[in-house]
Amino acid sequence: MKKLKLIYNPFSGNKSFKFDLDVCIGIFQEGGYEVHPFRTLKPGDIDQHIAEMDPNYDIIVASGGDGTVNIVINAMLKRGLKTPLGIIPSGTANDFATYLGFKSGNVEDVCRTIVSTKPVKIDLGLVNEEIYFINVVAGGYFTNVSQTVDKDLKNALGSLSYYLKGVEQLPQFRKIPYRITTSSEVIEEDLYLYMILNSAGTGGFTNLSPEGTVTDGEFEFLAVKGKPLYEMTPTVVKMLTGEHIHDKNILYLKDSYFKVECLDPTFKIMETTVDGEMGPDMPFEMRVVPKVIPVFGKFDQIGEKTENPLIALWKNAGLPTKL
Repeated sequence: MKKLKLIYNPFSGNKSFKFDLDVCIGIFQEGGYEVHPFRTLKPGDIDQHIAEMDPNYDIIVASGGDGTVNIVINAMLKRGLKTPLGIIPSGTANDFATYLGFKSGNVEDVCRTIVSTKPVKIDLGLVNEEIYFINVVAGGYFTNVSQTVDKDLKNALGSLSYYLKGVEQLPQFRKIPYRITTSSEVIEEDLYLYMILNSAGTGGFTNLSPEGTVTDGEFEFLAVKGKPLYEMTPTVVKMLTGEHIHDKNILYLKDSYFKVECLDPTFKIMETTVDGEMGPDMPFEMRVVPKVIPVFGKFDQIGEKTENPLIALWKNAGLPTKL
């Protein structure tokens, strides 16, 4: 019988995955897999478990948010495992699983997709030649809210809690000088924040990079320029609807290599986030590792736009979505 390793984080999101565990195991067993679950209890135990487990699994499934998936992938590749990976979204925003076509709460659909489809080899990013990322590296204002937002608020409001927490940073806003180096050019620009995306979105913004794919060998670099805040409202609305790429206040680049430097040593938010978790300080470098690991997803549906939850509230309030 084929073997499946199920690694799950019981503390992710609203902590409800435990109620879906029997459904998952049942579907995997019906699909012909012997299921070996592992419940993470503390930081570091996923790394240790993957380092010590039998390497001969046919599928590894990770249930949790983007941070849990990042830990699983880094532990797998550290051991040299390129086992097909399934992702069950049970975190707060679940950006990468959303990109793959999976909806939070629809565990049965995800599990059936894993046992009935073939995985596709996807690109990963490698930061400073030591940390892999599956979805996004980001820095500047707003990008550290996933570490600072209250867990109860996160559980109650999901990705909307990120937007509310981000509003607290508005009084601190000032433009920050960066140097962005790609494989072909060097750009110096004042920015508020930047994101280097492997997929199409992050933080609940599902259409930040409408042209982004995980199989093209490139990242999408997206940054908000340091312009007066009164000019930014139309830009923010465009970001929510995926119509911002050519906006004058957006810096948009595509490349397989980026180096990011902050040119202001007094700027306090020097750290980055990697898949929503704390990353290295600037300066840092990253490159694409093409088609390194097979992942299950609804790849025939990738590219279809999904409505941002904030836009849904905006519409329900009768506010315009175009300015």
